[in-house]
Amino acid sequence: MFTVKQLSKMAGVTPRTLHHYDNIGLLKPSRIGDNGYRYYGEESLLRLQQILFYRELDVPLDEIKKIMGRRDFDVLEALQNHKAALQKQSARLTRLLATVDNTIEY
Repeated sequence: MFTVKQLSKMAGVTPRTLHHYDNIGLLKPSRIGDNGYRYYGEESLLRLQQILFYRELDVPLDEIKKIMGRRDFDVLEALQNHKAALQKQSARLTRLLATVDNTIEY
């Protein structure tokens, strides 16, 4: 189990972000301790990874919630789609870098 602080550090997000995701029902903690602290398990960690991939693609939080809340949501398919989108983005950035290099040489 991970605390909010531990999970936020691992994922590169703020604790406030995790609290917000909990408040909107996007990422619920695995359990809440007697002290009121949120604790996240491995399943939550994997769900957060999916959320962050969608955020990287500029998908709004309410849309992410709809996508991930569908009964037919397939994690493997989602990862394959993320990979394809990131490869497109990488190719676009490579072309932009080549254009900048060509302009510098000119």
